[in-house]
Amino acid sequence: MRYLTFTLYFLLTSFLVKAQFKKDHYIFKFGVRSVSVRTENIYQKDNFSIKPVIDFGFGVNYNLSENFRFQPEIHYNPRGFKSRFNLSDSTYVENSLELHYLDLCPNFSYTVADHQSYRTKLNVWGGPYLGFGIGGKNVLSGKIINTKGTKADSTFSNVNKTFSNGLNQVDYGFNVGIGLQFEKFTQVGFSYSMGFNNILDSKTVSIYNQSIGIYVIVLFDDMF
Repeated sequence: MRYLTFTLYFLLTSFLVKAQFKKDHYIFKFGVRSVSVRTENIYQKDNFSIKPVIDFGFGVNYNLSENFRFQPEIHYNPRGFKSRFNLSDSTYVENSLELHYLDLCPNFSYTVADHQSYRTKLNVWGGPYLGFGIGGKNVLSGKIINTKGTKADSTFSNVNKTFSNGLNQVDYGFNVGIGLQFEKFTQVGFSYSMGFNNILDSKTVSIYNQSIGIYVIVLFDDMF
């Protein structure tokens, strides 16, 4: 029910904005981020490491006032993590989870000083997101004690598809960013994303997506 409410809110807001405010620019956003997860399990907190990814999206810019803008966007966002669990001095298990989402992002943006001016100025933005998983893979590998031979260790590697093996296909959370706008059409800055939905289909273990990175936003005129 909460997913349906979120989607309806996004569509309704977009409709109202289109009906009352004139579109100013289209948006292209490109980013490089380090994705990871956070967990409430104290025994797993130090086992996760960051994973570099590239994301991008398209949207529309609506001017709500001289400084305030609404920027609904559809964004491709990879997420996931890398983890390592040491079983002994020589044996371990590594897990690399790759998740691919399409996000609906109704962002709001505020520019310090008139965004139509050509001066360099500070820009902050943020908003909720609703992500739908479209694919990915889970790679489990490592070294374990060889019980069938004379060797001390035995390597293994298994690859499984995601969203059909105990993972939630829907994610939701919040995105924020801060940066500089150069002239009227380019923004560069830092972003942070925090997920609020447990990516595991489990009631005993909780893992949430998060990321930090840099982004470039280009606002361009009608091309059609």
